[in-house]
Amino acid sequence: MALPQRILFPPENICMGWQHSQRAGAGLHNLGNTCFLNSVLQCLTYTPPLANHLLSGEHSRACGQEGFCMMCRMEVHVKQVLHSSASAIEPWAVVDVLTQIGENFEHGRQEDAHEFLRCTVDAMQRACLSGSSDLDVSSQATTIVHQIFGGFLRSRVTCWSCQAVSDSYEAFLDVPLDIKAATSVTAALEDFVKPEHLDGENCFKCSKCDKMTAASKRFTVHRAPKVLTVCLKRFEAFTGDKISKVVEYPQYLDLRPYMSQAAGEPLLYSLYAVLVHGGGSCRAGHYFCYIKASDGLWYQMNDESVVLCNIDTVLRQQAYLLFYIRCSDLKVGQMTSSSPAPSHALSLLSQWVAGSKQDMAGGMEDSAEDSSSSTPASSSQQSRAGAREAAAGRPCPIWPGRINSISSVGSCLRRFFHGCIRLVSRRKAACPLRCHPRDRVPHTAREDSSKEEQGFSPSAHCQENGARERARSRSPQPASLSEEDKELENKSSML
Repeated sequence: MALPQRILFPPENICMGWQHSQRAGAGLHNLGNTCFLNSVLQCLTYTPPLANHLLSGEHSRACGQEGFCMMCRMEVHVKQVLHSSASAIEPWAVVDVLTQIGENFEHGRQEDAHEFLRCTVDAMQRACLSGSSDLDVSSQATTIVHQIFGGFLRSRVTCWSCQAVSDSYEAFLDVPLDIKAATSVTAALEDFVKPEHLDGENCFKCSKCDKMTAASKRFTVHRAPKVLTVCLKRFEAFTGDKISKVVEYPQYLDLRPYMSQAAGEPLLYSLYAVLVHGGGSCRAGHYFCYIKASDGLWYQMNDESVVLCNIDTVLRQQAYLLFYIRCSDLKVGQMTSSSPAPSHALSLLSQWVAGSKQDMAGGMEDSAEDSSSSTPASSSQQSRAGAREAAAGRPCPIWPGRINSISSVGSCLRRFFHGCIRLVSRRKAACPLRCHPRDRVPHTAREDSSKEEQGFSPSAHCQENGARERARSRSPQPASLSEEDKELENKSSML
């Protein structure tokens, strides 16, 4: 591949991590069959390198484009979502230019979310190329949009007669995967890079043999993107009927086996957004999504509804679009299904541990006296319940957010609660780790007759989910102690 003649955006200025940590922003009101648009915009809003650039205002300050500019529109929208104090906003900044994003789009009509995503990213790419003419392909790939979402595929054709190799390269912004014969994303990727035989009417014209010969053709990812967008092809090309089969997808994906250079260190990606379609065909149904916010927690974004959820729920969806971000600093041993604890909770936990260490010397001597007190017993029950709720991924008044028991933090937390149960009970003050009120009460879903789409009522669905989450958060049901918990409790009582 030829080197770019011009660098349009310095790659070192792309920040892959969030600059600030906060809970999920506002939901998006449905303005009339705009669930496809809302879901795509939420996935883009929580793409860290894109959001960081848009929040900086760098593009709008330098933009000299007259009229429609998709980057400027996205900048306005992202700032509204992440900085608004309202539970939901109306995305008019994008809806007003729907026909300029794609000439076939029409406000009030259900559209395909993948098509809208492609048109939106293409429109942002055109905005970044505005004012730059006669650029070679490699230079066009140096915009911030293409450096975030774009990569290159290599098509290698090998002649079976003389073994001559012919390579060609193609830029891409997402990877569509056929799922008819696949039950997982990794299996679909293996099919994607599987060699294709060219013979019969599809013979290859070999320049070395100077004749039509049988050959093999194989696609591989030659240059990996910073953000990998995967489209699971769930809709039939001609009928529009949906393929509703279950397709498993991992939280962490290693792209190395599907690269042109398959040997080397793992090329790891972490899941941060999932777009879901509910319904029987592309012409009807409802779109919603799951996103990972800058606080490290997962949220379901269903139009104006914003509800906290856990990674297990995210990985059980009938996904249509998957968004992965490259995480080169992640090791293979860390590829678990856990969700990281929020930074503010870890900070409070460290403070609590530091305070408990001061009481360590006297705690062993006074354990018998403390265990006979009624108040510490209540505190111990609260601690055990909080540990179980945290391990189960359910909201609790002790641990803000969700954490999986197989994660390292979850294991440490479990050992900490059970190993220091008597020491904790001596602290008769309330537990400092408390759930934020907004985490306990999710945004409510407002009934809106205009958002009901063909054969599907998302409003009722949102209200049902919201009621279930509120009921569960108000009265958490502690799980019964497992054999491991009982053993740990017995050990801690012997201290």
